[in-house]
Formats: sequence, C-alpha cells, structure tokens
Amino acid sequence: MLTIYCALFSEAQEIIKRFQLKKETRNTHFQVFSDTKGEIRLVLTGVGAIAAATAVAEISSCYPPKQTDLLLNFGSCAARDEVPIGKVFVCNKLTEECSGRTFYPDMLYHHPFLEAELISRPKIQSLNEMESDCTKEMAWKETRLYDMEAAAVYQAGNYYYGSHQMIFLKVVSDHGCKEDRKDGKMTDMQAQMSALMQDIAEPVSRYIETLCEICHTKKKESQTQAMFRKQAEEEAAKLGKQLHCSFVMQKELLQLLLYWKLTGTDDTEILEEYYRQGRLPAKDKREGKKILDELKERL
Repeated sequence: MLTIYCALFSEAQEIIKRFQLKKETRNTHFQVFSDTKGEIRLVLTGVGAIAAATAVAEISSCYPPKQTDLLLNFGSCAARDEVPIGKVFVCNKLTEECSGRTFYPDMLYHHPFLEAELISRPKIQSLNEMESDCTKEMAWKETRLYDMEAAAVYQAGNYYYGSHQMIFLKVVSDHGCKEDRKDGKMTDMQAQMSALMQDIAEPVSRYIETLCEICHTKKKESQTQAMFRKQAEEEAAKLGKQLHCSFVMQKELLQLLLYWKLTGTDDTEILEEYYRQGRLPAKDKREGKKILDELKERL
C-alpha cells in the first residue's frame, strides 16, 4: 500500500478527488482517507514537525507497513524567485535546520520530476531568509526548497520504513512570505493552494499511480518468494536427511535450493544425476558434505 502524508487539506484535495478516497471511520487523531481497493491511504497531518511525526507514528502503529509498502510525503514548499511556481521536485536530500542533521532518501524509482535539496524549518519561510542562505553559501548553485515537515516525516518514518521506501514530493507554492505592499499584512498563499494543486494534479496523479504499481509488483514478488521459500524448505528437509546434514549444512542447502528456484534453475534435473549415479542418498555425513560442496560449485 502507498501511504501519503499531506499537511493541509488543500494540498490533498485533488488526490482525494481523483482517486475517490473515502474518509475512514477508524478513531485516530488525524483525518485518514483510503480507496476501496486498499492501494492508497492519505493522512492529513496538520502543519509543523511535531504534528507530522506524530501522524506518521500513530498511523504506522495502527496500520503497520510491510516491506512492500511505500510512504509518500506530498505538499507545498517555498523556493527562491528563479524557481517557477508550480514546479514539482523529488527531494534527494533533507536537512533539519534545528539539529543540522541531514538525511538522504534512497532514489530507487524513476520519476519525471527534477530533484532538489529540501530544508525543514520550524516556521514559515521568509524571502529574506532564503536570500540570506544564498549569501552565506556563495558556492551553492542548485535549487533549494523549504518546508516545515519533511525531515520530521523521514525521522518518524525511519522507525517503520526503510530509506528506500520513503519518497518526498514537493511543489513550489511561493517564494517566501513578504509584506503586502497595500496593507502591510502577510500575503496569504493558502487561498491559491487549491488552484495550484489542480494545475499539477495530472503529473502527480500519474506518479502516484506508478508508485501504486510498484507496491503491487513488490507484493506479487514477495508472495512468489514466499512460495519458493516454502518449496525450498520442504525439499531441503527431505534432501538434508539424505545428505546427513548438520545444522550449518542444512542452512547452506536451504539457501542453495532457494537461490535455484528464484533464478528459475531446474534443481530436479541436477539432483537426478546424483540419484542415477547412486550417490543419493549419501552413505554418511562426509559423503553428504562432498555432494553439497559440489552443488555449491555448480551454482
């Protein structure tokens, strides 16, 4: 399953609409939406690092993720003026400004977006602060994004997911807060969020569909591997007696048979040679060890 974490409803609204997600009735501290196929779950965390980390921890405890599941943190971010509004990025580096810690999600899956570093700060980003960052690091020329939740989502998610299972997708919604020239109040970008998310809904939805396909493929592969392991364990139990295997030899035999099955090798034909030669069943443990070493050599 793909679990999507968004801070705001306006960020998630188009995803909920396009994938026909329904609100779950399970009692949690956060709003949760899911589809009827059991492929997507979307969680509204609220704004800020503490809210995001709490949401990831609670939902992951209620619905423990499997090795075939993925986490997607999707939402808005700020960037400097040269980055167009509506540009979508996959984050390849996350930095938590408060602690100075940096995290690197594993970039295993192809995507149609640009990549960028993201900095998580405990407050709304201002234009002056972004300009100050650039001034301090004159050598820095790559795109840098700013949000409040991503680093917290990664750290909380790391208790339940591997780094290769977490993806951070951000869309530039503003160039930092700045004083409104007319009345001196902070410009409210929230009113424009829904329209922005409608504009980028198509590529984001296609990417979400791709991630769902990846989850589905990984689930099928996991089921196939589980079936092969069961077959290998049954064969290893029988063949282990014929080889007079010790505990260590039995484990080696199991790994050998499992590898052959995963690679599509017909181990039956290989073992038939030993039966025709009269070497199986083996006379004793010493002969069994010799046959096992030969099998490993053939591998």
